[in-house]
Amino acid sequence: MPHAHGPTLCSACPLAEAGLPPAALGAAGAAIGVIQVAKGQLRTCEDLSNHFAIVRKGALKVEFLNPDGRAEIAGFLFQGEVLVCSVSDQDVAITALEDAAFCDVRPDRIAQDVAGAAAALTRFTQAVADQSGLDQRRLIQARSGPVEDRLMWFLEDVAARQKSDAVHLPMPRSDIAHYLNTSAESVSRAFTNLRARGAIETRSPRRITLTN
Repeated sequence: MPHAHGPTLCSACPLAEAGLPPAALGAAGAAIGVIQVAKGQLRTCEDLSNHFAIVRKGALKVEFLNPDGRAEIAGFLFQGEVLVCSVSDQDVAITALEDAAFCDVRPDRIAQDVAGAAAALTRFTQAVADQSGLDQRRLIQARSGPVEDRLMWFLEDVAARQKSDAVHLPMPRSDIAHYLNTSAESVSRAFTNLRARGAIETRSPRRITLTN
């Protein structure tokens, strides 16, 4: 898989938000490599257990692989969000929902002797822990209450993460249904009811505008 070294930090990157000095990335940005993934490409987490992947562009689907081989959707990740594989004792698979890229971050290569780097790395590590907890709370919320309420919550959550009321849904309805622990038919009915209520407007099957 192609790698490119020496990327600049995106504005949405939690490392940038933590205030990591660019000089701390090491010679030629050795602490970060960019990995390109084509739509539909599957990748396991086994080689990311001791470091982090941050979505640089596009969107990823994260699935836990049960011992019987069934995949369970654990969530979706968008630009600037961190994939943490080491928090689960189950195998984890990542699928690109569209052409995407993620930064492979190796904290042990960050030069902590650069002024401000150690404190920034501590803030980044805390942000990763916070997101891990938030991902778990999202999964609980996604499976609690009436389907229509769960779908509205999901759309509002994605809108907040994309920072736009015009929501881009890179995943198919079947993935949304799986994540919400319901049927595709129930999700379709919920979309219809939300449109009838005036809560959303459908621009296309993958583009929804929140009107509330």
